[in-house]
Amino acid sequence: MGAQRTVGHTLSADGTRIGWRQLGRGPALVIVHGWLATGQEWYPVAEDLAADHTVLLVDRRGRGLSGDGPEYCLAAEVADLHAVLAHAGPGAALLGHSYGGICAAATASAGADIAALVLYEPPLPVNGPWDDTALPRIGKALDAGDTELALTLILTEAMGAAGLAEKLRGTPLWTAMAGVAPTFEREFRATNALVGRLGPYMTIPRRTNLLVGSETIQRQKDATTFLLGSLPHARFTELPGEAHHAHLNSPHAVSQAVRSLLHCFA
Repeated sequence: MGAQRTVGHTLSADGTRIGWRQLGRGPALVIVHGWLATGQEWYPVAEDLAADHTVLLVDRRGRGLSGDGPEYCLAAEVADLHAVLAHAGPGAALLGHSYGGICAAATASAGADIAALVLYEPPLPVNGPWDDTALPRIGKALDAGDTELALTLILTEAMGAAGLAEKLRGTPLWTAMAGVAPTFEREFRATNALVGRLGPYMTIPRRTNLLVGSETIQRQKDATTFLLGSLPHARFTELPGEAHHAHLNSPHAVSQAVRSLLHCFA
């Protein structure tokens, strides 16, 4: 039987309701999911970490337990995480995956009171913008209600992950990802808007650990290498044989890596 789960929410600065699921006991750890996901994707990792941590799985704005605002910007995500961290209490740790890693790093850079920061492959555009040529077709598919086509275009063209698309098609995860596909374009544009504006990510005032899969795509590896070279107190942990979704494929390996890192920062 897994750890007992509770559901709650907090209000962000703009009044948006930000929901989270909480499980476990001990020092707080807030986990922030990435593109095309909700916090539930991290349950396998959270169940393991709940033995000695209070884990909060956030649903970022626009999906799951959370509401949405009239306009989107990365600063709103930062405000959302400040609100969740206020609930978690002083000295919580913060883990961000993929675009959630960008949100978490921006929150740390903005002076959040956290004990440690773990970033798992944030897609910072260190080599220039991600290819956005598919965005008009993605938008057209979404306008037509064809979320499966939109997801196919997102994975194969915008993210260069055709193999992942074929692997996931027809699975429950594919259905879940298609359900949140409408949030992708705005977050993708917010990522590309960081080109030439990465200064705050080079001065994160907290000890940071960087997780990267040995088999992940080169752009993700390059972003991690950039952070490793920019942050004087950063640590680096490679997940052998894994790529961008080790939390789904090998949750115990991820939880063990995270637990070890948090103990180092304690």
